[in-house]
Amino acid sequence: MKNKMKRFAALALAGLMAFALCACAPASEDEPAETPEATPEATPEATPEEAAEPVSGTFEGTAQGFHGPVTVEVTLDAGVIADVVVTEHGESEGVADYSISEMPKRIVEAQSWNVDNCTGATYSANAVKQAARAAIEASGATGLDAEVHKEQPADETLDVDVVVVGAGMAGLTAAIEAHDAGANVLVLEKLDRIGGSAITSGGIVYGTNTLMNQDIDNDPEDMVEYYIQRGNDNIDVDLVRFWAEHSGENVNWLIEEMGVEFATLGTSGTSPAMRAHTTANGGAGIILPVFEQFEARGIALRRGTPVTDLIFDGERVTGVVAVCDGATITVNAPVVIVTCGGFDASEDAKELYAPDAYGVACMSSCGNTGDYIAWGEKVGASMIFKGGVMGMHSTNPSYTLTGGINLLSFIPTLGVTDEGVRFQNESNDYPIFFTAMVESGRDMFYWIFDTASGMGELCEQAVATGYGYKADTLEELAEAAGMPVDTFMATVDRYNELGAAGVDEDFGRAGITPLAEEGPYYAIEVVKATVAGFGGFEINTESQVLDTEGNPIPGLYAAGECASGQFFDKEYPCSGSMLCISTTFGRIAGRNAAAEAAAE
Repeated sequence: MKNKMKRFAALALAGLMAFALCACAPASEDEPAETPEATPEATPEATPEEAAEPVSGTFEGTAQGFHGPVTVEVTLDAGVIADVVVTEHGESEGVADYSISEMPKRIVEAQSWNVDNCTGATYSANAVKQAARAAIEASGATGLDAEVHKEQPADETLDVDVVVVGAGMAGLTAAIEAHDAGANVLVLEKLDRIGGSAITSGGIVYGTNTLMNQDIDNDPEDMVEYYIQRGNDNIDVDLVRFWAEHSGENVNWLIEEMGVEFATLGTSGTSPAMRAHTTANGGAGIILPVFEQFEARGIALRRGTPVTDLIFDGERVTGVVAVCDGATITVNAPVVIVTCGGFDASEDAKELYAPDAYGVACMSSCGNTGDYIAWGEKVGASMIFKGGVMGMHSTNPSYTLTGGINLLSFIPTLGVTDEGVRFQNESNDYPIFFTAMVESGRDMFYWIFDTASGMGELCEQAVATGYGYKADTLEELAEAAGMPVDTFMATVDRYNELGAAGVDEDFGRAGITPLAEEGPYYAIEVVKATVAGFGGFEINTESQVLDTEGNPIPGLYAAGECASGQFFDKEYPCSGSMLCISTTFGRIAGRNAAAEAAAE
């Protein structure tokens, strides 16, 4: 493990250097090469004609965002950009909010549409920029297209009581608790947007003995037994038990103190227990109310400021080093809380710590690059990795989990490998689904639909965009998708036989409907994806990071995905686990960090 960590530390350092050089380069590095001066003979003579009247008025432009058109109105006053307003968009709540509000400000300040995009929601940011460009070009105004970058600020040194690395679920809750305990807190977020992977999640928090289920599910030990079973007896039972016993109070805290509204209570994973508390609007329904409380407290937050290193004197952690727009920011703090997400956006990290996910599309936060792994090596932390990821399946991994054609892979119909072989119960929960995909040894899968499925419109969209095939017969469909025709037809015959019999003797799926006898038919591509990577710092019930001897490292706490290795084996037990774990141990980290800082 040490060799692996050293290798990744070098890779991480190289990646950070590349990030600093390309993402935060000063404007001068991006200036075009000088052009030769015009000779006197080539310079046209001045004319007595008056210059064109500067443009005034309000003009509209539209560009394609992540979820659809983004419309912008640009107001010009005598050729000056006076205002930019996004008037219509369908971008994701929470994820795109900062880009939608910040990009117009950047354009007005720069007096150009050609400004730097916000990170973390670049599709949305670029849509605002391109819509503004269209509006300005429609106005006929000129000189408002210069490439403008942020100016590089001066290096600075800050002193706080507690610095939190990451503004996701664990980071926000840790910061709130540390602040409420009297600490001066600074949160550093790598991206421009907040929320990490939590804000793009399904908005589920798993817990027992809550305000919503205390009358029907109130035994934490039952919850512990479920995680032991799903974790193949390869989990930290004491830590999971502590979490289960405190899960209810943390769900209640979200409801009563943070203003989170859970619309439904249901099941999750393979357990029949009613422990899944779900919002009506996904992860935004959790992160946005928590962030509102964060802002109401006036807690300091710096966006677009990735931490590059921990400050360690050999005995304790005493701060962090970060970069922002090319400047170095040194933050001196007696206590650091690391809550910076996972590693599944890094192919190098996946190759080392979750090889089954190497080369697999990442659908989590683009900030999940495993930066903390090198920090753990530096301070002598005990790091736990078991090869686990939060496995997912998708048709277009560049889009949202169940948006558009991605909904198709969640519809239980006949699913086959690219060899035309059925390989699992198509109704399986997504982590089990992912495991079956890995165990099949294949990288491409097809979901087979007929017109009776009611999915014809989405299937047509998938085919039109290159994510599927359509044919009048099943034999022709197999040929189009490159599957062995005889093998595929034998699979279809068996599937229809099981459906007619009403019992799935092969994989135990209920409710198989035989494929229609007449086409057309569709084969929709399904691929493996991840939405989290499990593993990182070993912590105790106080959220303290432990060294390789099992002792707390002074000044260092961790919570969330970067400290998730003790809770799971290789497979995610159920939706809502990570958000509750992040809340529980984020809050504990915040309270204890404030107390330790006060004692220093």
